[in-house]
Amino acid sequence: RGCEAMSVAWYDIQQNTFTRWVNDELKLRGLKVDDVKTDLKDGLMLINLMEIISGKKIGRYNKHPVIIQQKLENLNIALNFMKKEGLEFVNIGAEDIAGGNLRIILGLLWTIILRYEINRNGDNDLLKWIQSKIPEYGIKNFTKNWNDGRALNGLINALRPDLCKDHKSLEKKNKLANATRGIDIADKEMGVDKLILPEEMIHKKVDKHAMMTYLAQFRNLKPVNPASRVRVYGPGVTQGVQDSKAPFYIEKPIDCKGKLEVKVVDKSGKEVKHDFKKAATAPRNIDKYVASYVPKTPGTYKVHVTLDGEHVPGSVFTVIVDAELSVGGAGKILCFFSTTSSNIKQRKDIQGAKLLLQAKKIHLRKDFVPWIPVDILDKKDREKIFLKAGTRTLPIIIVDDKYVGDYDTIRELDENDKLDELLKMDGQKLLTEEEHKQRLMKYNASGDKI
Repeated sequence: RGCEAMSVAWYDIQQNTFTRWVNDELKLRGLKVDDVKTDLKDGLMLINLMEIISGKKIGRYNKHPVIIQQKLENLNIALNFMKKEGLEFVNIGAEDIAGGNLRIILGLLWTIILRYEINRNGDNDLLKWIQSKIPEYGIKNFTKNWNDGRALNGLINALRPDLCKDHKSLEKKNKLANATRGIDIADKEMGVDKLILPEEMIHKKVDKHAMMTYLAQFRNLKPVNPASRVRVYGPGVTQGVQDSKAPFYIEKPIDCKGKLEVKVVDKSGKEVKHDFKKAATAPRNIDKYVASYVPKTPGTYKVHVTLDGEHVPGSVFTVIVDAELSVGGAGKILCFFSTTSSNIKQRKDIQGAKLLLQAKKIHLRKDFVPWIPVDILDKKDREKIFLKAGTRTLPIIIVDDKYVGDYDTIRELDENDKLDELLKMDGQKLLTEEEHKQRLMKYNASGDKI
């Protein structure tokens, strides 16, 4: 039992550190992940992460994925980009990430961190670099040599002689205090983000990769000022929908003094009214604020967040506001149904809609998407579909990212000779029925590719 607990703690430390590293990069775009096991599954965070750290644009991808096909497509786009960048990994597929395989996900993140953080300057011998800075500590590893916090304070002093001058007099028994002091000073004075916590550093099973990720920052020091320690994230600084509340959050270390200011500007350059207040709860040693605004017109908005007049990381944020909620269905026909409905009319309507649309041969389109059971969608994706439609009545039929209606609606459109035009079947290159049958064999009952 004890061994199992230590194993979990080791895994937790690595996951926590990698999550913090990802968020440290994503803050430049106002993004944040809470759990890498679940929050990478639609590909958006990985695509944004790779664009930020590579300095390159990936190209077209689905910015509003809600169904598994869209998410797998995004993940494959991200993985293919990584391969083009020269990242080497084996037995890592989009399905592993979408399925929340934590071992695979952490392995992928380590590959990314190794390339873009630890080996950033082409020198892959981090240990040798550390040994050259603090030879007196006899550093031979990235685990137990750091447990008492003394070497960390020594490294800080080697790079900044004005800090931690008393590192040699620190006592080993005060390991938590030593680690806390070093991590806090490095964060405040050197811009070394708290990718690992004091209690994790002193853990006897501290993860080697977690420590390497944290310590590599000392070799890649960035300019530091109070504003650089502020983090902003949330939909209000990434994307929005006309007439819908756009919230975002601001987190500032409690020892980071200065006046926070927020300004939101619409596409015409006019300032938009916003709310700004302190949050009811906040992480340890953090002052957290909640801000929001309601965009009245679609277009590009700019969100400024400053501390004593200095822009925080990511500011000025560019926010694309759409006229209506998107479910990533541009150019597609998406049909949602339930496999568990006990409503007799609803079940008949679902069958009727399937037969009607089959008669229109939409199943033979090359871009055909199998009918999607809402039962197997993530809750937030399912609710997004219902919000898009403005109803929970099934089936829900969406054409070119526009809600069309249910079975009664499409039947009426067909009776009035308007359905064909809406479906835009003219000019479509269709498969044969046999080719379609072969294609269906690649999907399981939930519409996922096998």
